[in-house]
Amino acid sequence: MSTASNILHFPPKKSEDAWWRDRIIHGNALEVLGAMPKESVHLAITSPPYNVGLDYDTHHDSMPYEKYLKWIAPFWKQVARVLVNGGRFALNVAPTSIKDFRPIHYDMARQLRDLGLIMRTEILWYKQTMRRRTAWGSFRSPSNPHIIPSWEYVLVFSKGAWKLEGERGYSDITSKEFIEFSDGFWRIHPETKKRQPFMKSLYESKTRKNPDKIKKDAHPAAFPEKLIYRLIKFYTYRNNVVLDPFGGTGTVAAVAKRTGRSFVHVDVSGKYCEIAKERLKAVGSDQPDLMELRAAVERNAGKPGTPWEKARAELELIKPT
Repeated sequence: MSTASNILHFPPKKSEDAWWRDRIIHGNALEVLGAMPKESVHLAITSPPYNVGLDYDTHHDSMPYEKYLKWIAPFWKQVARVLVNGGRFALNVAPTSIKDFRPIHYDMARQLRDLGLIMRTEILWYKQTMRRRTAWGSFRSPSNPHIIPSWEYVLVFSKGAWKLEGERGYSDITSKEFIEFSDGFWRIHPETKKRQPFMKSLYESKTRKNPDKIKKDAHPAAFPEKLIYRLIKFYTYRNNVVLDPFGGTGTVAAVAKRTGRSFVHVDVSGKYCEIAKERLKAVGSDQPDLMELRAAVERNAGKPGTPWEKARAELELIKPT
């Protein structure tokens, strides 16, 4: 598996096989996915701009709602096209604000089902952020109280079939992980600069005058690595390809690389792509080679216990912090 981490500025200068694999691609996702071969991705994970006015580097995140739905729909069509039969799509999304509530998760689910994708489940990502509450509505009164969502959804779809074909020896999820991850209520803190070293580069030092100042190239909604780790381990084999068409600062790519998968990172922001490139460099390339993994599985075939459990004793897997 390639460990290339240089940025490819789309379109590629020359045609080559799998030019998109293990690459950070700076370009419009519609164009990039449209140029990729069909049925080349096993799992897509993304969180699109929510259209709630967040300050992304290059995207205008405030459109009339119906216009936004029309804008996002072609992306889903391209995601569906590049998924293999049985491939999965994990969409992280949350309803919009309290006063102008829009059930965007329902509307996007309808769009994806209209494309023929099978809706498998919805995961509740409980973010544990209730201490940040600022809007109560009519406090201690039934007049107009507000319910504050402390969660987001991860909607999971499959293309064509429920089952994803793959070699059993490349399944690396442990029994403990499988039992934990199959419970669809995931308690995971949102990402902060304190939890991941790369996030520190996005923030300026706090001062009394400006305690919350953020550099202009900071991403306003980075994925926590633990969330992506769960999705990748639960839904893919080690030799699979994982895509994020709105790649941001590279969480999906970094976790895919760390867990022995290939990645396709696409983002229209050159700044975010640069951050993703540096982040991938920090991941390193000390993961077990797939051929070594296969050999370990074959060495332990027929011995007590599952092949993977024996192989895992020889090959250390790196988990997110």
